[in-house]
Amino acid sequence: MKITTAGVLIAVWGCAGCALAPEQAPAAAEGAPALLGSENPYPVHPINLRRTTLVVRDVEASLRLYRDALGFEVVYDQELTSPGLVTRHGADGINRSRLVLTQTNSAAMGMIGLWQFLDQTEKDTAPPSVADFTPGNVVLLFNTTDLESRFAAASAVPGIQVISAPAERHYPSPAGDIIVMVSMLVDPDGYTIELNQMISDPRAAR
Repeated sequence: MKITTAGVLIAVWGCAGCALAPEQAPAAAEGAPALLGSENPYPVHPINLRRTTLVVRDVEASLRLYRDALGFEVVYDQELTSPGLVTRHGADGINRSRLVLTQTNSAAMGMIGLWQFLDQTEKDTAPPSVADFTPGNVVLLFNTTDLESRFAAASAVPGIQVISAPAERHYPSPAGDIIVMVSMLVDPDGYTIELNQMISDPRAAR
């Protein structure tokens, strides 16, 4: 599924209408690659990747990237207690945190959560681990329709590390090469981000 809002595109392959009955599922966008079948390339499934929640050191610092530079909209911002997380209790035995939920194109999938624990430990304040692409690391991939301006805004956010500026990459497929402009950054908490823009996809013509 490809939907654009404010220049940011969330790409979710395989679940375009998880909350809808099959006959209500939206049709694939014109030119979208038929990855999962010819008649209905985006069938409805009973499971949906709704949100990825990032544990962060400073929600406000994270919002400068995800809200201000990338264009995510804040739809929830509250302080919470999580009694079951006993390892995160403060000195008084109470757990305190702030959870911010953000979205671009859907309230049902592709959301980013930013979760800061307010009784911080030495681990919270330590520098993030280096992005080394080993097991346990996560890469967040965001598609955009205006990579040049989004990359410029994101790379200017304090605490951002640039791994690579936008460059053309070719991904092989049976229909021919998929051509994508790809950039990579690391956010202030050490999460790796691939920010890219689709140039051409030969599967769309099949």
